[in-house]
Amino acid sequence: MNEQEYMNITSKIDEKYVVEYKVIEAKRNITLRKRIRTAIVVAAALAVMVPVSVIAYSKLTHRDKVSVYYSEEGVRNIEENMLANGFTVENGKIRLTVDTMMCDGNYVEGVYTLTALTEDAKEHLDNAYTYRCYADNGEEIWCSFVDEHMSSDARNENEISFWFKYPLRASIIDDSRTNRIVFYEEIEYTGIVNDFNDFRDYTYYEGIYFDLISEPNVPTKTLRSEDGTELTLSPFSLNNLDKYWDFYQNERFAEDEIKSFVFITTDGERYDFFRDLGISGLVSRTDGVSLEEAKGLSLELIGNISSGNFYFKFGTAFDVENISGVEINGVAYMEEK
Repeated sequence: MNEQEYMNITSKIDEKYVVEYKVIEAKRNITLRKRIRTAIVVAAALAVMVPVSVIAYSKLTHRDKVSVYYSEEGVRNIEENMLANGFTVENGKIRLTVDTMMCDGNYVEGVYTLTALTEDAKEHLDNAYTYRCYADNGEEIWCSFVDEHMSSDARNENEISFWFKYPLRASIIDDSRTNRIVFYEEIEYTGIVNDFNDFRDYTYYEGIYFDLISEPNVPTKTLRSEDGTELTLSPFSLNNLDKYWDFYQNERFAEDEIKSFVFITTDGERYDFFRDLGISGLVSRTDGVSLEEAKGLSLELIGNISSGNFYFKFGTAFDVENISGVEINGVAYMEEK
């Protein structure tokens, strides 16, 4: 299937969402999309790379919860571009649904949902922990700078949806082997520790896991500053990752603050993202800003641009084809022509 055939097919699939969006847009006085239309158009049809082995789903199972982390605009683009993962596994007590999983070559991010299938399982949803291992033999991977968090807006009595981010590359990761995320409950253990499983209870999470994708499935651009610092731009985030970056040695250098953030379009237009949202800045390794403060966008800033571990989550989706660079705290990072 060539690109034109793919776009023809997806345009037919997505017609109902386009109609739905026009109806919703007409009811709004001012929307984020309208405010940035003259600068950056929120992606309506991203030219994504869908691996042949991935089964595409056009509808998110937990759409309302995913929108907490990626906004209504982002959710629409996840669905339109078949980035809804749809992987589900259950054991009679707990069901895991991987709602969406996206990879830009540096990190894998997305949203998964845990659903209680029995009354007694409800109280175990908050106790879920994960570890990373190789799927072929269960060997654990002790890789740092992993991030998972849950917003209270993405939970109810029976379900909890988490946003996750895992580094795809690190010096200790063999990226030729499938990486698996395994769930368990953490318990207090007072005896002699012979194995990490002494702290783990699988009663409610037996067989609950998912495998990370390892190939990019969203379009990206590489941006560079004059000093040579590289950043990877995807529709959902801006980041970099040095696979040899050591979390424990460099942790004290990881904090950062973005005081101003401007998108620069391919036409030379400038869109001041922070000013439009009405926020004065964002500090890394904090709770960031609330959904209300950022006009409904779940922003996330981790690490430092110059440290080799940097991640800025937009909380929505942009069309990277219309972006030629960004300006952070007055420093430009531009796509090389």
